[in-house]
Amino acid sequence: MKLIKSVSGIRGIYKKTLNLDQIAKYGYAFSKIQKNPSLPILVARDSRQSGLEIQNHLIKLLNKIGRDVINCDIVPTPTAQLITDRFNIAGAIVITASHNPQEWNGMKFIDNDGTFLDADKNENLFRIADSTNETNIKYGDTEGESSNFIESIDLHINDILSINFLDVEKIKQKRFKIVLDTINGASCLGFKKLLEELNCEIIHINNTPNGIFPRNPEPKTENIKEISTLVLEHSADLALITDPDGDRLAIVDNKGNVIIEENTLVLCVDEFLSKTKAQQAVVTNLSTTSALEDITKKYGVNVIRSAVGEINVVNQMKSCDALIGGEGNGGVILSESHYGRDAFVASVIILNHLASNNLTMHEAQQ
Repeated sequence: MKLIKSVSGIRGIYKKTLNLDQIAKYGYAFSKIQKNPSLPILVARDSRQSGLEIQNHLIKLLNKIGRDVINCDIVPTPTAQLITDRFNIAGAIVITASHNPQEWNGMKFIDNDGTFLDADKNENLFRIADSTNETNIKYGDTEGESSNFIESIDLHINDILSINFLDVEKIKQKRFKIVLDTINGASCLGFKKLLEELNCEIIHINNTPNGIFPRNPEPKTENIKEISTLVLEHSADLALITDPDGDRLAIVDNKGNVIIEENTLVLCVDEFLSKTKAQQAVVTNLSTTSALEDITKKYGVNVIRSAVGEINVVNQMKSCDALIGGEGNGGVILSESHYGRDAFVASVIILNHLASNNLTMHEAQQ
């Protein structure tokens, strides 16, 4: 098996197909293609046990080549995207293997606007990395400095709570009882904090960001069925389940039924169009359910489909001024927040839908 390279970055099994030499090569290449060398690079990670060693090695390399680093440590990928977009930052590297098993790790590369690198930049990054070794890395005359940004999650949460079409007070009044499964990943602390801000009663499982995944971490139906039992045991209103780096959301309704990931986007689009009356097209990829068209027809809104891959959806959204989009893997993109899939954003839109329409989660998907 080789290191996997794609528009989503790189990933592999740590110390087998991914090693620290590769981390240094790809970190160096990213710094080369991200101009404005006076600007810092943000570094973040999910909770995988190899993440701290990789993070320390990457930051040391970036400092040695003269780059300042903002270290967000363990935060969801969408948090890193939002921070990069909102501040004067050259770009970001998130150390994560997304939904892959815990022995995997990798790097996601984020441009200075908070979106993933496009195909051309990725190709350039890979070309430079493949031609780099320890002997041709050029170190700076002076070392860069590192600083921590522990407020990043709070900024992300506050941004979500200020989304224009949300009725935060109505959500708070419902006092939803929620089973929350954060798979011991990067969303553990932030997701709980967000739901507490919304007055929710939380039954939180897999709530320690230690990178030990007690089940297959991809939030697909076959991997989360046992959460249905918890919903019924606690008479919860719903369950919210995310992947290790916090960009995908799966849901279990109040009757214990798993709502397929594709319907996360469908429900969020329905709520968005209902509340905003927006007429801009909705963007998704070619593999997402046609149920999205069934929803948008109610509002006289078109669906435009892009190639698979978050950056392809984002670029299409930008080109047609779309306000909402996403992929059928539980990834919802709301441009008002940032151009990236975000489980936090998706969850609040779902809760807004239930609260404002006085629906149960089971009724909402009928």
